[in-house]
Amino acid sequence: MRPRRGSKVPTGDAYATAIGAERGRDDGLRKRGGRGARGRRLVVGALGAALVWGALGAFGYIAGWESHAHRGGARLVETAQALDNRAAGDASNAHGAQGACVVSATGNGQLVGLLEIPAIHLTAPVEEGTTAAVLSVAVGHDPSSVWPGDAGTAAFLAHDVSYFVHLGELQAGDRVVYRTACGTETFEVTHRAVVSQGTAIPDPARPAIVLDTCYPSNALFFTTQRLLIFADEVRSTAPRAKGGTAAIGVPAADRVTYRVPAPAALVAQGLTLQQNSAPMGTLSLSGDTSPAWAQSPGPLALETAALEAYFGGLHAASERRNAWWADIAQPGLGPPGALQGATVAGADAPLDVDIVSSAGTPTSVVLSTEVTLSGGMAPGTYEETVTAVVHATTVTLGSWTLRAA
Repeated sequence: MRPRRGSKVPTGDAYATAIGAERGRDDGLRKRGGRGARGRRLVVGALGAALVWGALGAFGYIAGWESHAHRGGARLVETAQALDNRAAGDASNAHGAQGACVVSATGNGQLVGLLEIPAIHLTAPVEEGTTAAVLSVAVGHDPSSVWPGDAGTAAFLAHDVSYFVHLGELQAGDRVVYRTACGTETFEVTHRAVVSQGTAIPDPARPAIVLDTCYPSNALFFTTQRLLIFADEVRSTAPRAKGGTAAIGVPAADRVTYRVPAPAALVAQGLTLQQNSAPMGTLSLSGDTSPAWAQSPGPLALETAALEAYFGGLHAASERRNAWWADIAQPGLGPPGALQGATVAGADAPLDVDIVSSAGTPTSVVLSTEVTLSGGMAPGTYEETVTAVVHATTVTLGSWTLRAA
């Protein structure tokens, strides 16, 4: 059986000296060399813990997403459209070396730029910080690492089932572009590595970046390995003239949200992973998936909605509330007989998620697992397959199959 969500202690995805000190452990990647004052190395230790939703413990990826994704969407887009440059007449600006341009939004959770990787058709907003809230809607820049273009390694983190889902496809020589309203820094991929906890990250005297994500790239459970992509700077544009202003836009794919038409009484039962137990498995994308959507918060947002429909169906059937069921299901679909009055006594296999698309638009989400039911008309162990149908941004139950295991 594959690892269950929350069954493993989060490891590897972090530069976790500082966070490890808070929790009594050191469980992440560390930088070495470079501008190595001891205090800086301890600060750098904070990088990356949020990638495994460390602050949420056993709840894991999707629970973290459910807690923070409401922060995204329109708010992130509005921030992007409002982002501007402001002149900085001294060398103490927060973004870039002694230049006349500084991105004003450099606080934790603020939009600071765009990350573009042409080889995998990625354009992603970058926010400052690596908290769960940041990584639910953007690529995060580690605030204890340098800014791109400065000497040393600038570190960027994102979820494997979101912006960095195709990171493993990068090859030596591929370009990575970091763009702000001030200018553009271009990097060239040099190599990649799959590492575990304690692996040291070089901090060279030249400008460089590292892209950090969980490995394997389809995992919805805590993983013990991380994929790192290293790149060196090959070109830097001059900063904008003093007093210049500009705006940065966020891709439209990042703005999509999904909903389940559950009545308030059903929502009150609790429809999230924080309120229901399910061992998460893997996420796959099938059919004609839009590359831009695949590398955005969209898949996790849609999965979250599909899980809400799934848990809503379980609650509605268990309490024999046919009206609840009808609100979240396609017309004519009733609950399986074995679900009526039953509860899930155990999940015997990870819950795998497959998002199916047609002509670049998601059309359905297939959830598959194995459950043991107690009570009801036919208690026992079943192979369970649930299909949620996607109409625009609304998600409802389309089919629910139970087969005796």
